Amino acid sequence: MMSEFCGTIQRIVRMLRALTFDMDGTLGDTHSLCVEAYRRCTQELTGWLPSAREVEEKFGVSDRGVLGQLLGMDPEDERLPIATLVEVYERLHNRMAPGPVEGMREALAEFRSMGLLLAVITGKEHYTALPTLCRYGMENSFQQVLYGTPTHNNKAEQLTSLLDTWKLSASEIIYVGDMPSDIRMAHEAGVRIINAAWATEAKRWREECLALKPDFRLTHVSELCTLVKNLMTP
Repeated sequence: MMSEFCGTIQRIVRMLRALTFDMDGTLGDTHSLCVEAYRRCTQELTGWLPSAREVEEKFGVSDRGVLGQLLGMDPEDERLPIATLVEVYERLHNRMAPGPVEGMREALAEFRSMGLLLAVITGKEHYTALPTLCRYGMENSFQQVLYGTPTHNNKAEQLTSLLDTWKLSASEIIYVGDMPSDIRMAHEAGVRIINAAWATEAKRWREECLALKPDFRLTHVSELCTLVKNLMTP
């Protein structure tokens, strides 16, 4: 089967003009990298090694938001040691997530050749997003890269902003993301959502994702290519 849950394709056929991607768990299998980077950074700075759960509970906001919560600091404080987080993140990157999800680079090249607009909408800020894009050779793959904020999950706002920037209707764009929160944000913005279930951690939130009724849930990047081709076929 191509997907575990599938909406009505006919509602969006001939209307797809843009694909937007989450980063962690979607472009790369980087969830564990992010968790470990925050754990090790916190340990180096304070001597306290938070659990993976203690880190994950703070996800949804940006780099400064997560680090600020772990250190008990205002994320806007210029003394926040974000440079330490970046150093730890880059140090772990090659060992824990050396390359993108299999087939993703090729898929992006194919989508560009089809004339689709491509964007990243991530909860990260540039501090950790850009090192990953550069390491994966994707720094020039997207027309737009939109970042998170330290205060709240702003993906719905970024999706709405992108619609305005590209002068698209909600039916002309699809968001691809792995987390339950990605599905919620897409629903909030009125945008179609492909639940990416190809990363190692995806099985952990499978039931929650399915309960939120994504338009599609795909387990391989090859399925994404097939689906997009179908949506682009008159």
